[in-house]
Amino acid sequence: MKKYSEDLLQKLKECQSTQDYYGMEIVVKNLPDCDEKGAMDPRLYNDMKGGLRMMSLMPKRFMKMDTSEKGIAGLRKSFNGIKSVPCVERNIEITQEHVTADDGYMIPIRIYHSDTPKVGGPILYYIHGGGFFGGHPGVVEESVKMFVAKTDFPAVSVDYRLAPENPYPRGHQDCYQVLQWIYANAEKIGGDKERIFVAGDSAGGNLTQYCTTRDWEDGAHMVRGQMLLYPTLNMAGVKDEYYHPSMDQFEMTPKQKKGLTKMISVFGDMTSGMEAILGTAEVNNDYLNPYTRDPKKNPPTFVTVGEHDYLKLETLGYAVKLHNAGVDTTAVLYKGFGHAYFDNTGVYPQCEDCIDEMAKFVKMH
Repeated sequence: MKKYSEDLLQKLKECQSTQDYYGMEIVVKNLPDCDEKGAMDPRLYNDMKGGLRMMSLMPKRFMKMDTSEKGIAGLRKSFNGIKSVPCVERNIEITQEHVTADDGYMIPIRIYHSDTPKVGGPILYYIHGGGFFGGHPGVVEESVKMFVAKTDFPAVSVDYRLAPENPYPRGHQDCYQVLQWIYANAEKIGGDKERIFVAGDSAGGNLTQYCTTRDWEDGAHMVRGQMLLYPTLNMAGVKDEYYHPSMDQFEMTPKQKKGLTKMISVFGDMTSGMEAILGTAEVNNDYLNPYTRDPKKNPPTFVTVGEHDYLKLETLGYAVKLHNAGVDTTAVLYKGFGHAYFDNTGVYPQCEDCIDEMAKFVKMH
């Protein structure tokens, strides 16, 4: 059962606005029941206030990312927890299959169908996040099920191999090879191979962009559109006219500013450990750092990010780059939220609203 009312979800939709961001119009999802500028969503704050208070008091030197074997194990435990609540009432059939990778490894995938599928329609291919070293399809399963329940489109999710045990580019290659399998087996899945939409959150957004980039590099034309949810796009931290990070660019209410500032900065510093996790010193290459690549060949793109997300600046900066390159781009900013809201289906209305926005984008394209 959802922890919020349908009225609150509807009010969230009604109170949205638009904002000019470097010449691009973005959709702003304002808080439905709080007018305080820069405030966290009241429900999110209630769930996080203890952690925020502790974080605000802890010296930053104690909060660096630990990339040791023990450190990764601890982070995985945190990243792998299920935060959503069961709330999809329709019967969604989930089939477990495997895709053979080029090295013979059997990549686990899950295929989702509603009880009244629209045969021959679009296919959602979803790639979970987790910093390239954590996460699994179960973390986002309720969200994928909700998308399928709302659209009757089939979906596929992938359990790609994780770093550091599987150094870059293994996980990226797994995701692309599953995309190729979906294209070849679209009819079996019940969808149209010409209407595959790839989506992913955080590190999964980077993996999504990799699939899209490889697709147009190979001239395969498998991807109709992509959806990047608070994606990791600029691991190298390359600055330009759209990306010049400063805390002044995050709207924060004074009474929460200390905790929010620490949260944003600490999570932002986590990207500095990606070289050790991914097993490559070249995070500034075109695949791991797509922010610096010419974006003009991308398909229609949906991006979303939270106001207090450390990835906000690179996400919206990339959206502007896509827009300026002539790519049909939709950008949605959620006020009062930070990272990983897609994991919280049934907990916060913003997650369901994000699923509705994704469904609208797929139907539009």
